[in-house]
Parts: sequence; structure tokens; C-alpha cells
Amino acid sequence: MFDKNIYFKKIKEKIINFDFFELGNSSLLYYILIFGLLPLAIILDPNSKYVKYILAQGEPIFDIRIFVYLLAGILFLWAGYKFFNFKKLTFKFFNIFNKDWNYKNVFFVFAIVFSINLFIKIIRILNGGYFHYSKSLEFVGGKFYSLIGLLDWFGPIALAIAFAYYFYLYKINDRRYKIWQIISWSAFVIEFFYGFFSLSKFNIIIPIIIYLIIKHYVYNKSFLRIIIAGFLIFFVLMPTINFYKSRINFYSYDINAGKNFKIKDKNQFIIDSSIGRINQSKIIFNVFEKTDKFLYGKSLLNFFISLGPPRFIWGNKPIINAGGNEFGRKYEILSPDNFQTSVGPTIVGDLYMNFGITGIALGMLFFGALFRVIFDSLINKTNISLSGVVIYSVFWIQIIKGFEDSIAPVWAGLVKLFVILLILHYFLVKRNQN
Repeated sequence: MFDKNIYFKKIKEKIINFDFFELGNSSLLYYILIFGLLPLAIILDPNSKYVKYILAQGEPIFDIRIFVYLLAGILFLWAGYKFFNFKKLTFKFFNIFNKDWNYKNVFFVFAIVFSINLFIKIIRILNGGYFHYSKSLEFVGGKFYSLIGLLDWFGPIALAIAFAYYFYLYKINDRRYKIWQIISWSAFVIEFFYGFFSLSKFNIIIPIIIYLIIKHYVYNKSFLRIIIAGFLIFFVLMPTINFYKSRINFYSYDINAGKNFKIKDKNQFIIDSSIGRINQSKIIFNVFEKTDKFLYGKSLLNFFISLGPPRFIWGNKPIINAGGNEFGRKYEILSPDNFQTSVGPTIVGDLYMNFGITGIALGMLFFGALFRVIFDSLINKTNISLSGVVIYSVFWIQIIKGFEDSIAPVWAGLVKLFVILLILHYFLVKRNQN
């Protein structure tokens, strides 16, 4: 006999125990958020304020072909993650990271990594590479910029190490946790406000995500904490940073410039600052409609170029990310006279530009399987590895953000980060030889 109470109890338990940060779950949810939110909103209520506002900005309405392509992408992504299992491979990888940290080494590793991070931050500030919308083109185009971009991740890495050790010590009731509590939250404050005043929403979100993932896997899971954090990010932090940018850069909402800054419609401002900013409908629509010739892997081969020697060694090394501006103008996402802004074709768009619908199907199947390997290799829910969680937290951010960008530079960057993280792991677990 069907028991309604038992049924809803099971549903509640599944929701509470839902692992948002499991790579398969979070990638599927983010896919829906950036690609499917507008079509879904149109289907549910075509007259809603959100739909009217988005369409008023010139966003195209999805046709059935585009809907089928996007549906194929998420189905193959899910299939790759769900049905491909590499237990032996992932078990071997996990054993590499499943080693206890050496207490004496943790502080020195953290101190070195965080010091390098502070040094890079100072270089950015002094050379005009700090503010998100007013970077020095000379600095950005310099020979050492790619190296600086890679070392930017030393801040999140140091923060992840600090939080991981703090929560670990707290969990085992080691009194030394108090020291690491101070260290971790001090590093958090520095990273957060550095991101805030840089006018980069991505840099603001990074320390929050690091904290949530580390606490989620090292200490305890909290569905409510994630919901609250998500609400604050989308409906408080993102509109706040946009308001801050608006006052400085005379953003589109600025009716009366300067001291008389006003917002036409608060609801519209919040929508555009949060959900509207991650909506990739226009990009994906233009890619599908305006791609007349497939690249057949040409843009994907940039992965190997990006892995090559840095620009200060290879002087004529192509600037991989520069193609984002050319792409934006070619596909009419950016205005023809905009030579500064860079946009990515998205993971689905990049696959389509190379191999069409076949590229979407096989590519998303591959990435689904790869996400499974990454998660199972770094996260074991019954036997947590501190190094595994630290690496995973950094990877998670890059992978999820990478859904909006070109495939080659994102994954080349992940390979470079992995090498750095492996070296740090070695020194974190290294024991002194007697």
C-alpha cells in the first residue's frame, strides 16, 4: 500500500543528502542554468518578467533544432558520467593522494604558496593588471602574463590548504585547529576583498566556493549552507558588484551620471546582475546559426600549444585566449568596434564549431566520463584525502567556469595546475628521513 508520508520522507532525505558538489551533479545543474533557463522559462511562462526582460535585450528565441542540440549535449554528458566506470584507474589515483599531511610541512607549504600569491597580487596592482575592466593592454600582452595568470591560482590553493587543515584538526579535536582557524579566515578575507575591489565577480566567488567544498567534504555536509550561499552570491553579491561597477564605468543602468546615479528598475537590475549574466543563450544561438564551416579540431589543437613553453621562452607563442575577441566580433556577440572584450564559445559551442552535432554528442560523452574519473580519483566519501579535496576544489571551479569558455585553454590550464598541485602534495606529505 502506498504511504504518502514515507514517500515524501524519502524525497526529503534525497534532497538533503544530494551532493551538489559532486562533479556530475554540479555540471548538469550548471549546464541547465546557462543553456536551459531561458527556453524553460519560455515554456513555463512566456509572459514572465524574466522572459520579457531577456528578450528585450535582443536575446533570440530558441528554435526546435537548437533545443535538440542542447538536449543532446546534456544527455550525452549524463550518460558519460553515469555509465562509464573506471574503478581500477580511479582507485590507483586515489591511493596516490590518500596520505596524511605532515604537520611540520603544512605551515611552510602554505606560507610559501600564499607569499607567492601576495607577490603576484602586488605585481598586478602596480602594473595595471588588477581592475577587471581597466587592465593595461601592455601588461596583459606581456611575455610573463600567462605565468602570472597561472600563479594567480596560488591564492585559492593556499586558501584550500588552510581550510582543509583547519577543518581536519577541528574534526579530530586537535587544539591546534585554533591557529589554522585564524590563518584560514585571514586568508579568506584577503582573497574575498581582493576579488571584490577588482570588480571581478568570478574572483569574489572563488574563496566562497573553496570554503564550501572544503567544509563539505572534510568536515560535514550542509544542504542549507549551500542554498544560503547560492542565494547570497546570485542575489546580493553579484548585484552589489554590478552596482559598484556601474558607478565607476557609467553602466547601462546609469540614467544620471555621477552622484545622481539611479536604477530604472530594481528587479531588472537584480535579474541582469545574477541570472541574466550567466545566460549563454545568445552565444550558443549565434554559434549554431552562423557556423558555416567546421574547424575539424583546429581550435582544440590549441590545447597542445598552450602546454608548450611559456612566452618568455617561446617568444612567438600564439596567444590562445586572444581568439575570444575575434570570435565575439565574428559571431556578432560583440560590437564590431570592440577589440578588448573576450567571450568564449562555451563548451557546447566549441564542440559544434569543430564537428557539428557529432562533436556535441561524442565530446560531451567524453567529458562526462572524464568528470567521473576526476571525482572518483580525488573524492572518496568514506575515506577523505586532504590533498584530494584541495585539488578537487580548485578543479571544480575551473571545470564549472569552463562551460562558458573555449575547451583548449581551460583544460591546458588544468593540466598545468595539476602538475603544481602534485608537487605541493609531495611536500605536504613528505616525511623527514632519519
